[in-house]
Amino acid sequence: MKAIWTAAAAMLLSVSVAQAATDVTPPDELARNTANALLEELKTNKENFKQNPEQLYAVVDRIVLPHFDFDYVSKLVLARYWRKATPEQRTRFQQAFRSQLVSFYGDALLDYSDETVRWEDAPVPEDATDVTVKSEIVPKGGDPIQISYATHLTDGQWKVYDVTVDGISLVTNYRGQFAAEIRRNGLDALIQRLESESNATS
Repeated sequence: MKAIWTAAAAMLLSVSVAQAATDVTPPDELARNTANALLEELKTNKENFKQNPEQLYAVVDRIVLPHFDFDYVSKLVLARYWRKATPEQRTRFQQAFRSQLVSFYGDALLDYSDETVRWEDAPVPEDATDVTVKSEIVPKGGDPIQISYATHLTDGQWKVYDVTVDGISLVTNYRGQFAAEIRRNGLDALIQRLESESNATS
């Protein structure tokens, strides 16, 4: 499982699809261009990142997560519990969950070993508002890992709202995990755990 999400983390760095709807550059081309630049930075600074992971966390937070529709991701992950949450609980959850994703993907990226990345060429209709960007990562000596990114157009920008790796959805995975924890201990307890883990890595 770690290997799969390591691949997703490396690929996630490449999904920079925040562009106006009128831009003729398709999301997959934008992703490829961004991947080349960011993965080269990772390769160049990997040893430094291993010694100072907080620097990699800062890269992930600055470059990756702004391209997520984090409000929408939070609603999907908490599902019915989002509707019941107070404004304060929603804000605290989003901040703590964001920090957890930064740490998770930052740590996973340290295992990236210059695997081959392939992108599926698929034209984006001019009137499209929801597009799935498909790709695969090919480990050395291993089978290709299928990775897709669900993106939608919001406020004039393309943003990611889910990542699926070999059939495993990030949103679905966290939704099930968090729902079970909320049923056992309540939403406040979940938020407090995430905040505690965030403070431990900051």
